[in-house]
Amino acid sequence: MGFLPPGPGGPGPPGRGGRALGRLLVALAAVVYAVLLSTSPAQAHATLIGTDPEEGAVLEQAPETITFTFDEAVTLPPAGVTVYDAKGQEVTSEATASGTEMQVALAQASSLGDGTYVVAWRAVSADGHPISGSLTFAVGAPSLSVAPPPSTEPSRATAVIHGVLQFLQYAALLLVVGLVWFRAVIVGEHRVPDRAIARVQRLQILAGMVAVVALVALAPASGALQSESGPGAMLTFDAWSPASVGKEWLSALVGILGIAAALALRERPRLAAAAGLVAICSPAFVGHSRAVVPAWLVTGTDVIHLVAGALWLGGLVGLALTLPLITRRGAVAAEIVTRFSTLAAVSLAALAVSGVLMGWRILGSWDNLLNSTYGTLLMTKIALVVAVAVMAAGNRLLVLPRVRQAAGHDDTVEAGSMLRRAVLMEAGVLVVVLGVTGFLVDQPPQAGAGSAGTGSVAVAQTNTQVAELGEDHRVYATLTPAGPGPNVLRLQIQDAAGEPVEAAAVPTAKLRSGDVDLGSLALKTVAAGTWEADVVLPKGGVWEATVGLRLGEFESPLALVKFSVGQ
Repeated sequence: MGFLPPGPGGPGPPGRGGRALGRLLVALAAVVYAVLLSTSPAQAHATLIGTDPEEGAVLEQAPETITFTFDEAVTLPPAGVTVYDAKGQEVTSEATASGTEMQVALAQASSLGDGTYVVAWRAVSADGHPISGSLTFAVGAPSLSVAPPPSTEPSRATAVIHGVLQFLQYAALLLVVGLVWFRAVIVGEHRVPDRAIARVQRLQILAGMVAVVALVALAPASGALQSESGPGAMLTFDAWSPASVGKEWLSALVGILGIAAALALRERPRLAAAAGLVAICSPAFVGHSRAVVPAWLVTGTDVIHLVAGALWLGGLVGLALTLPLITRRGAVAAEIVTRFSTLAAVSLAALAVSGVLMGWRILGSWDNLLNSTYGTLLMTKIALVVAVAVMAAGNRLLVLPRVRQAAGHDDTVEAGSMLRRAVLMEAGVLVVVLGVTGFLVDQPPQAGAGSAGTGSVAVAQTNTQVAELGEDHRVYATLTPAGPGPNVLRLQIQDAAGEPVEAAAVPTAKLRSGDVDLGSLALKTVAAGTWEADVVLPKGGVWEATVGLRLGEFESPLALVKFSVGQ
């Protein structure tokens, strides 16, 4: 699978390294595609925490507005909400979403008759992934029988297509930008054969074309994924509409402009490298990083992660393409390989630090790391990167000195062949890393993320209360399991935009019921703007939690939430 060693008469044909690399990348892409086919589509990232009316409520008259409250900001895809009566007939309604709330207005609420009604809803989380479920309530009295609403299971085929396009985007974008930087930073002013530069440029153009196609196709694929529709939905207007996938189109525009500029300036490597920096920022406009606070930190870290990956992958592939033509130029080859080795060490450090930081901010807890598909894939990616790092260290300590010390034609050719094989193996594992990354970004980072319809279940099984905390903040408090004995109090504080608050100090929380005062609770940070405390309730009844947050020297608002605890 690697580069074939030359025969005793000299090095093999110059094109053999390129063909071997091509075969390797195609084979690894096929493996990644097979992995994607065996996986299920991504599920929701937001969670429904409350509805008005509540699930199963029986009302005297139909409400004019139905309100859904989520734990993060959501948006509505086209035809995201439909209301049905007990016979399965559609009821006229209009849905809107703002921040963490989604409201459904019933245009003819006063004329609705008695019976059961079902609200089938679908929303899109802040990171671009769908969440769906249903709410059932009754007017007057529940119906004896209720026709279930049409089932809309997420499309596995759409999820696979989206994952493959993500892989192609990452691989092609990092490759085209990495090859630009290979010429500007690693080759630099060294005189290398024109044939070697031509090889690099041809692959640059090919990778650029693939990246542009993937960037454009990802927008409608994301639209179809958000609507949980089949691949045919990618051809509809809604899937292409900027109203639905505006951030995906912004990402595509930035990437295409950066790639076009980098390729147009390829004869001026330094300017092309600057254009490549613009292109490499495009994936950071979408995905988990845009939904994690502080956004500037996570997005900036994501860009550093992409830059480091492009430098490493582009350097490896650039070496694989040029080494067959510069092996006999011992001093030049050794200098170029030395430059790359140093740059690869810096890239590895940047990848490690940025990857750990993003993983910490996105996952938020050890439970999410150990018990979610996202965490499993992340640990797989880390293991692969560690394997590449070990290979890179071996190349630097064992192979590189052999290249530097090579003397004579045969020795130089043998050392160059050894180095090419090592480079191809390293590049191959990195391609697998990109395949895992392409699917990783479509996974929910929460442990035990459920399938469509979990929103209603979550409301029934939790005891979540909401209260205003000052003028611009809101606290969501959950007591689980809300019974006598051990419980967990979970607090999330959000700003006016529905984003978790990054507080300088840990909030305070006190819990009491009548004459029983448990005093201040020991809160611990579990995620961005989220804290938990273990507490033992000695009895049932109504318990009051007083939550405080220090926002400034003279601003420490309080909020009071009440929980009904079973006997």
